[in-house]
Amino acid sequence: MQFRKVRQLAWTCAVAVASAAGLLSLGTAGAQAATTQCSGGNITGQGANVMKIAYQNVFDPDFNTSTNALACSGTQGTGGKPTVSYNATSSGIGLESWGVGGKSASFGSTNAFVVTEEPPNPTEKTEIENNEATKGSVANSLLTIPVAQEAIAIDVHLPANCTATSTPAPGRLVFTNKVLQEIFLGTISTWSAISGAGDTLTGSGCSSSITRVVRLDSAGSTHILKKYLNLINPNAFTTENATSETWEQLSEGPGNTVWPAATVPVLRPAKTGDTAEVAKVAETAGSIGYSSLANARANSAFVPPAGGKEQPTFWAPIQNSGVGTIKQTFADPSTDGESATTADANCAKEKYTNGKGTKFPPASVQDTWQAVTTETKQKNYPLCGIAYELSLTKYSAYPGTSAEEEQTVHDSLGFNLATKTGGGQTLLNEAHDYEELPKTLDTESVKGVKLVGF
Repeated sequence: MQFRKVRQLAWTCAVAVASAAGLLSLGTAGAQAATTQCSGGNITGQGANVMKIAYQNVFDPDFNTSTNALACSGTQGTGGKPTVSYNATSSGIGLESWGVGGKSASFGSTNAFVVTEEPPNPTEKTEIENNEATKGSVANSLLTIPVAQEAIAIDVHLPANCTATSTPAPGRLVFTNKVLQEIFLGTISTWSAISGAGDTLTGSGCSSSITRVVRLDSAGSTHILKKYLNLINPNAFTTENATSETWEQLSEGPGNTVWPAATVPVLRPAKTGDTAEVAKVAETAGSIGYSSLANARANSAFVPPAGGKEQPTFWAPIQNSGVGTIKQTFADPSTDGESATTADANCAKEKYTNGKGTKFPPASVQDTWQAVTTETKQKNYPLCGIAYELSLTKYSAYPGTSAEEEQTVHDSLGFNLATKTGGGQTLLNEAHDYEELPKTLDTESVKGVKLVGF
């Protein structure tokens, strides 16, 4: 916990200086901060639908109204009251709004930052940075800053006339890593073919086909899931587009929305977003999908009824003991298991790598982070991921930006990452179905705040 103590001290000193001298000590690197804390303008960010609850219910409301010394309620810094709002679209739509995929880019106050769980790869990083007014005028101007952890839940809707139970989780199925991968690969195509860990399915409906529900849009949750499935099976397979690809290749860019070919095609919701994904599983008997824990619990279909009576819709624990068959153990995405009460994402001690056999974390938030993934063997739930807030070292290099916009991006990001009482990380960890950043990322994220500039 030494990193956290140092960070808290740094923030305490920053606030003291800001109050006494009207300066924010975190400043910027290579660029001058707009003016002083809380002197910026109103801004809106967009991106990952998976992070909707984190931003709309936790980060932004508390930054806008809290009396915490890092917030902007009118009692800090200059006494200004800039507000932050969040448009929950998707990771892919957010990236496109900053020019990824050849799309028209916008960097003004109505699109001041992007949140994604699919961090830009080198090509996408270059696409964004090519939008500088003078192309190449600022080297490595894109910042990929970790802000939170989340658990990706595997959502299940049993077919009619089919009940399920398992030894580790009575009344629910659990998935071994092998079975989980084969379900999304399409090689396990019927419910009766699911086995392992004492999984038992009973009833005439259990012989029916499994429908894989996937996101309509390019999504960070898809990125996290496919990176995880690649740990289980790194081999190429035939896709629905009749190409030969691996899960890794399909985890980012245009491949994010492509899935393996199978007897039963994937089913996509009519709308974009994680919320639509959960709703589609809830309305489709015989389906399996994926979503953030927060959005799964927010859908009433996945909240256990009073008395704990089992129902056909639930999220499933998955194997956290690697891919073997000896001494299998399983973990729930929530710290309180199957419950109607919000808790924390079960990611507190998650082990991440920057690609197979590579030290985590990457050297800097100015690097690319797309290689980051988790491991199949964990003390807690293994299918967790990191959400990132994209920002810029020099907003003035991009058309349509202002010093006021940069100042509020800087201040709100600092609030979101603060670990002292009332700071964003502490608030996030108060039973909102997310998890604060691991301490291995504390220093990297704080460096990221220092790099934001105009």
